[in-house]
Amino acid sequence: MGRAMRGSIQARLLLPGALIAAFSLYLVSPLVFCQKPSLSLRSRSPVSRAAVKSPWDEVAVSFRSLDDAKATLADPELFSTWGARANEMLDLADTLHGSMFDLSSARQVATDLGPIHIYLVGESGAGKSTLTLALGDGLVSEVPVKISAAQAATMNNTFVPLPCGLVLVDTPGYRIPMGLTDEDEKKTLPERMMLRYMYSRQLARWQHNLRQLGRLVKETDPSKRPASAVMYVHRAGTRMVPDRLKEALSVPIKGSVPTFLVISDINAVDDRDIAEIRQVVSEVVEDVGSSPCGHRVQVLEVNSASKQVQDVNFRASGLAELVAGLLNALRPRDVLQFVRRGGLLR
Repeated sequence: MGRAMRGSIQARLLLPGALIAAFSLYLVSPLVFCQKPSLSLRSRSPVSRAAVKSPWDEVAVSFRSLDDAKATLADPELFSTWGARANEMLDLADTLHGSMFDLSSARQVATDLGPIHIYLVGESGAGKSTLTLALGDGLVSEVPVKISAAQAATMNNTFVPLPCGLVLVDTPGYRIPMGLTDEDEKKTLPERMMLRYMYSRQLARWQHNLRQLGRLVKETDPSKRPASAVMYVHRAGTRMVPDRLKEALSVPIKGSVPTFLVISDINAVDDRDIAEIRQVVSEVVEDVGSSPCGHRVQVLEVNSASKQVQDVNFRASGLAELVAGLLNALRPRDVLQFVRRGGLLR
């Protein structure tokens, strides 16, 4: 399974949205870059070939269990076919318009098969570290993330390289800026002034975080750890601010980077709350729209760890589906993310 996936994911790393559009105009139809090449997958897990498909095949890959998904992530050969397909695409680009583009960084990613950085972002306490721990457990000797009682322990980006070439990046939590409520407006003038000051600071920090994410999405230098996929994690049962969520999700979508909205701790809420969350999420995804290649935000519901809620035991769930969704989203054409302007386009 490894070789086929390697080829698809590496290509996904190469050009920011604007360059992809320009590149496709000079080369071939944009459809070439938005289609999934047909590949075959080799699996090191006991899953049969009939049950496992390459994310570059017409039928998407799926896993029967988290163990099967982790067996794939443990395969150092996972992205070999991905790299081969990515290099084929770069050969075509070099033949047709080599003088117009600098392909050296893209060649490096396609040849080295990564690393491919997956950024987990979201509010403090959303479950990013718990999700990182769940995905990395058993694949690396030690997952360097800490989970505090407040579930908000990450202070700096934490990089967790997996054997297959993927790198999970657990990021510090965002603080969502909230305007004054009706109750706040009833407070004294000094209190209102202090609340407005705090809101302005939170808003400035939020905008800084979005600009930083935008730079990671647009980055073309592999040494600066550009984002190959972004997972926005939101904990079920906590307040959801649709406008802020749309702002955050729009950044990677506009950059043609695979984007996921992961609802964590889904079993912590009742059926009515789940229905409300799904309704809000559906509206947000609709408003965010599609990437330049027509892809939309993918929504996944997970329980990163087993837990007990009101005397009911819930097992970890949704993680195998998350891995499958991620691998299906990473395509060889994405190597264009790392193509730079050259020659006449400088």
